[in-house]
Amino acid sequence: MLVEFPERPGTGPHAVGLARMVQSTPRTSDRGLTVAVIAAHNGHDCIGQAIRSLDEQSSRPDLTIVCAYDCLDRTALAVQADGADVVVTTGPEHGRAGALNEVLDLLLPQLRDDDAVLIMDADSFPGPEFVAEARRRLTEGVGGVGVFIGLEGGGFVELFKGSDYGPFVRDLVRTRDDELVLIGSAALYSVQTLWHVVTARSAGLLPTGGSQVYNTGSPDEDAELGLTLIYLGYKVIAVP
Repeated sequence: MLVEFPERPGTGPHAVGLARMVQSTPRTSDRGLTVAVIAAHNGHDCIGQAIRSLDEQSSRPDLTIVCAYDCLDRTALAVQADGADVVVTTGPEHGRAGALNEVLDLLLPQLRDDDAVLIMDADSFPGPEFVAEARRRLTEGVGGVGVFIGLEGGGFVELFKGSDYGPFVRDLVRTRDDELVLIGSAALYSVQTLWHVVTARSAGLLPTGGSQVYNTGSPDEDAELGLTLIYLGYKVIAVP
């Protein structure tokens, strides 16, 4: 299915399109859905490999949606040729983070708390056991499971220096005895956890503002989301 967002989608037919994608996906009785959202910007050359890396998982996502944002190439056509669903955004604000927020704003209300969302980039190709292992480890108290972002403690401080999270990061690095783990590139989150982030942002309970999953003003939206989860009391785990 192709869903196009020529402008900011709001509700209406765009929400209906995403709702149909979810509602037409079979559910099993033993677990919730796993929905993969792949962010792709001019990803024609690599999106097929990204989709195949999910098709080859020992525990395949129940639904794969490609979020093609500001693309000037044939990304959307390549996605359809590979049999995945694609959402095309041609005028999103704030690049990748803004495009993902647009899709998640419409997707999350269609999902249940025990469902999970895998967010990854078009040039990320997780190993065949990644989804199964991430889903196994996404238990109560774990906010996200993904690929490790390789920054030492000082790197985290430098990345968020001058930001609203700066003081929190400095204290976090100074007081933790274990390795500080952030996740990006490909990461699995429970729907319940993502709703917690949205409500906490909306209620002004976080150092950063906003009312969506991603903070579009962050220097690294994936790292900021990981810090947000830690700030809210979750663990974040990296798997090979």
